[in-house]
Amino acid sequence: MITLDWKERLTKDTMDYLEHKLPKQDYDFDIIFNWYPERVNGRIPHEVIQLVTKVIAQKIGKYHEQYLPFYQYLWDKKGESGKVAFTVMMSRFFTKKTTLYLPLIEKILNKADKQEICLIFEKVFFPLYKKQTEPYLAMVYPWLESSHEPLRRQSAAYLLKMLKLKPEGIPQVLKHLQNRWAYPLNEKVQIHITILKAIWKIDAKAILNIYREFGTTRDPQTVEILCGIITDYHPELLPIVENWTHSGNARLKKAATAAHKLLLKKKA
Repeated sequence: MITLDWKERLTKDTMDYLEHKLPKQDYDFDIIFNWYPERVNGRIPHEVIQLVTKVIAQKIGKYHEQYLPFYQYLWDKKGESGKVAFTVMMSRFFTKKTTLYLPLIEKILNKADKQEICLIFEKVFFPLYKKQTEPYLAMVYPWLESSHEPLRRQSAAYLLKMLKLKPEGIPQVLKHLQNRWAYPLNEKVQIHITILKAIWKIDAKAILNIYREFGTTRDPQTVEILCGIITDYHPELLPIVENWTHSGNARLKKAATAAHKLLLKKKA
């Protein structure tokens, strides 16, 4: 916990930085807190970074659009402290100018590692989603299609976290996934399987409705997905999957045969 004396000093030093350094495009904001004596695992505590950043955000709030290079510099050049500060800034300013900040964030996400992606999701987007389902649920869809594999995986995990919090978003997500099955997914098939498996645990009825809708399909990709999400026996699935096993398409038949064996094993 930061003492009152240090809060006052950090606030004073932040104001000095804002007056003399930031206008000159000196983005090395760590000068504000480098003298702070306490460390956590050898690093400045996050609460110190958050305090300083909140003061900065409050003071530049009216002119936040002018500081895009500053935000980018924080993420790119200032290590863990800069990344924490970046997420604090974006959590404050994102909703004020989404069209400005979303491209910046997406550019970062498409190069970030797992931990960095999780940091942005948790600190910027999830608090916003808690307040308003749209547009933050649909915002994830393009990330599921990213060529950056860590972003695809973390986007799926983040999407499922959102749906567990607000299951009412499940029909919308299922509709989006089904619409994508009309196009080649290639390596992204597994992401769809992962999401549908998890949704099944939240709302089994919604998944069964998909089998009822697509039970006569002969599209190999769709069958591969629907067979891939089966983990337990359900009497309604057995005739659907058994019918698929008679297909002449090798990809479809392979997926159906594996799912059929699993259903019989679980039934026994």
